[in-house]
Amino acid sequence: MKIPIGKYYKYLENAVFILVAATILYGLVEGFSTSVWTSLMGKGYVDKLVTPLMKKAYYKSVLALLSMATTFFILLELTRLIIGEYRKLNKQSKASNNTASYSGVAKFIFVWKHVVHRYKSNFLSKIFNEYLSKVIVIFVYALWMPYFEKYALFSIGNQWYWWIYAYFIWELSYWVWHYTAHRIRILWCLHSPHHAPSEMNLTVAWVHFFAEGYYTALIQVPILMMLGVKPAMVLVILVIDGTWGTFIHTGERSFKNGRFGLLQHMVITPSHHRVHHGKNPLYIDTNFCVLIPFWDWLFGTLQPERKEVKIEYGITREMDVTNFVDFYFGECILLIKDVKSAKGLKNKLLYLFMPPGWSPESRQKTASVVRSSFLKEHPKLGETSRRFLNFGVWKTGLRSFGNFREGSMKT
Repeated sequence: MKIPIGKYYKYLENAVFILVAATILYGLVEGFSTSVWTSLMGKGYVDKLVTPLMKKAYYKSVLALLSMATTFFILLELTRLIIGEYRKLNKQSKASNNTASYSGVAKFIFVWKHVVHRYKSNFLSKIFNEYLSKVIVIFVYALWMPYFEKYALFSIGNQWYWWIYAYFIWELSYWVWHYTAHRIRILWCLHSPHHAPSEMNLTVAWVHFFAEGYYTALIQVPILMMLGVKPAMVLVILVIDGTWGTFIHTGERSFKNGRFGLLQHMVITPSHHRVHHGKNPLYIDTNFCVLIPFWDWLFGTLQPERKEVKIEYGITREMDVTNFVDFYFGECILLIKDVKSAKGLKNKLLYLFMPPGWSPESRQKTASVVRSSFLKEHPKLGETSRRFLNFGVWKTGLRSFGNFREGSMKT
């Protein structure tokens, strides 16, 4: 179901997008070109890469490289889109034996429509969040960590192995909030704008509902603090997580494959995250981790990209991605309508906390049911760690434990 808006509002929204796009693109191009130019003189990117190496802060050099690559790939994706659409238009003209070529204005309008479709709401989300954050959003992680730190079950040191432990606990807390954001409808309303884009590109990483940070911190901070992770560690991990989490949104115009060879078996790659953004029954609600796929593997939500199933991006309902209101607030609007129309307090509350797609009459449209139905027909496509865990390690362990208990009882 689409959320309609007025025609004049649409014109206003498009005018704002032109200003926003010009501002953002100017900033990206100017910043990137300046950094490249200063790098030729030993500053800029060179300084950001070399200085941390001299101080043996190696991870900072990696993050600087990823940050530089992110800016480069944003510009590359947009450039390839424009060039690709121009070439497509020329091929269509030749294939139809159209002797009169398209005018420059016609070509521009054709390409501009594709730019609007893929980037408009992403750019508007970025600006909307930036301005709103200056008014009402505060850094809730830093605010809540001192309170929950008092309830730590144990303390850890600063040795390298504790940093590895801290990152694994971070990923656990990330998996928990991310999973619940897909399975509880009121939380899905906060998370859905991030899944609304119909194409994967780096600007998708800009798209987040402004209030989502409150919920994520409320889930993550207690887990992290109670399991001994120090606030100083969290602040460092946030930078690593944010940098890699942005980078894995690179689309097919940056890396056509995105699997990164052997690296796909050790970290979450762009291919993994493309699967997460897929609305296909096979891919829906999978790959919740951001860097280390351990918890996805353990909980059975790790789903590799399959050549047989081309990823379709976006959310499952019909939506106009160029309508910012529908893109950003659509799920909230629909939830309000469902709650208002529901009969009885129980159903109203269930609409808030049951999975997206649930209704008092049926569960058939929920992601778990849709995916299960698909896997009954194509079981091999969905063979993930869940199959191994369900039928391998756990059954063997339980059988061994049962045999041990029987032996103990006999004696």
